[in-house]
Amino acid sequence: MLSTISLKKKLLLIAVSLSLLFIVLSTRYFLYVRCNVIEQQQYGLEPNIKFIGSIINNHYQGYLDGELSLVEAQQKSIKEIHQINLRSKNYVFVFNDDYLLLESINNVAMLNKNVKNEINISGVKLYQLLRTEAVYQHNSGYSSYFYYGNANREQQLKISYSQYFSSWGWTYGEGVYINEIDDSIINMLISN
Repeated sequence: MLSTISLKKKLLLIAVSLSLLFIVLSTRYFLYVRCNVIEQQQYGLEPNIKFIGSIINNHYQGYLDGELSLVEAQQKSIKEIHQINLRSKNYVFVFNDDYLLLESINNVAMLNKNVKNEINISGVKLYQLLRTEAVYQHNSGYSSYFYYGNANREQQLKISYSQYFSSWGWTYGEGVYINEIDDSIINMLISN
């Protein structure tokens, strides 16, 4: 059968086959890189949040030592976390057991308001999810959910890591948007 096909059609068939092979291999490579980068970004959240925990613990110790009042210790913690938020791209959040949002650079309109029943497009109560993961996963945990993106107000997939500070009833965490990871991988692949 191949002997009856013209040389031009044979070359075209080879070109199409090679193109399809290239697309399949490129897609597999992209997905492999994407999986690794998401994993690295995800595990990169833990040290950041542990650092935030050390800030909170430091001011809590100042309170226990009588150097600060409880209000001063909490205010100093939030102020330092806010300064980190101004420099960070992943946005640290802090809320208390009453679901009062104490810090979030990505959700400024809700600061000092109750966020207990804030839901996303999937109907997930976000802050309850974050607190549950932090409290019941050995005081820390990962959550995956949809939330408003940075550049636009469309909800996008996000992975967060959160911890719980029981002495103050604070849940705090940080997250990364998956679409930002995808964009950086595409830019990296295009530039190489």
